Amino acid sequence: MQHMIHGRSNPIQFLQGFRNQMLNVVKQFAMSDKNGLFINSCFAHCQTERQDTWFADNSPVIRNKAIALAVGDWYFDRTGAKGTKAVDCPYPCDNSCHNLVFQRA
Repeated sequence: MQHMIHGRSNPIQFLQGFRNQMLNVVKQFAMSDKNGLFINSCFAHCQTERQDTWFADNSPVIRNKAIALAVGDWYFDRTGAKGTKAVDCPYPCDNSCHNLVFQRA
């Protein structure tokens, strides 16, 4: 993927295209009331594996709802018949994203 990004004149355009393809792929999945979505526009992948982003007061949000709350609402069926379907605006609009930089010890 890195080759594809560097080979393009506009990496953001490439990432937006990837986002659009992903949203098209999950469209059928999202139709079920039993399935939930929390698709934010953060650059970092797999923010859910770290508790400091999952449970933090400044956790990434969509429509003022943090990821842990949105997933909890979906899992415990607290959102009613429509379920949790949260899809963020295109990157880089979300200012709640974390940019974690890991360094070798």
